[in-house]
Amino acid sequence: MPAPYLKDFKEELGRVGDVVFKGRHRTPMLIVIGKAAELVDDSQRGDKTMVAAPSGPSKQATALVDRVFTVNKAPHGQRGPIVLGRSSDNDIAIPEYSISKRQCQFEFEPDGIKITDCGSTNGTIVEKERIPPREPVIIKDGTKISLGRFEFVFHTAAGFHAYVKSLLR
Repeated sequence: MPAPYLKDFKEELGRVGDVVFKGRHRTPMLIVIGKAAELVDDSQRGDKTMVAAPSGPSKQATALVDRVFTVNKAPHGQRGPIVLGRSSDNDIAIPEYSISKRQCQFEFEPDGIKITDCGSTNGTIVEKERIPPREPVIIKDGTKISLGRFEFVFHTAAGFHAYVKSLLR
């Protein structure tokens, strides 16, 4: 099932109200907010990760923009970190050729939520800084993360509710 769009959450909050919405959405979310890069060469697609090069601030409309991905384990996922990648065997599967099969992972630790790049082709960029592979970085509500050619914003459950609520005004 494809990830829902931000407008779906906005409509839901308007329909069910704050209490029910908060009860339904208790995990962090990643929202695709725009393009961060362009594909360098998409002639060799196949099963390979496509290389992306930084682009300007353009936020061209694509099928992924405004999609919302829940940051949690897949229903039958193995124990351990929450893994994000292009393939469907990840906890968070994002069908985009510039995202590696196994791009990054999230861990909930006592000192905060950590993101770690898994040695991906295009790297994981947190707040415009490419993070070293296999070195966890703490993220917080509102952190911007670039994966492949797309930019995401990370929200905690409370931050996501506040963000969606701000869209109703």
